[in-house]
Amino acid sequence: MTLTDGNHVVELYHMTDFGHHTGMLLVYLPKERVLIEADGFNPPGTLLTQTPAVISPYTQSLVAHIERLKLDVERVIPIHLPADNRKVGMPELLKAIGRS
Repeated sequence: MTLTDGNHVVELYHMTDFGHHTGMLLVYLPKERVLIEADGFNPPGTLLTQTPAVISPYTQSLVAHIERLKLDVERVIPIHLPADNRKVGMPELLKAIGRS
């Protein structure tokens, strides 16, 4: 679904086969290249410098959805923000699934 006021565009995508919950949505702001999501990626309190020992299947699914939908994401805004309130970018998200 796409919403617009003629100036700003908001795209809503249903996350199919996500596993966490059947009603999960991705909110994408194409002009800003921002993705807003919940529970796909819950970043740790400090910047990831290496891939975690256990990779979350929800984070893998989130990346798969981004790639399937061909979203040009620069910044990810997780609903559960990291404790240090940093800006989360795609490189950190990819690091979380073992891709740098």
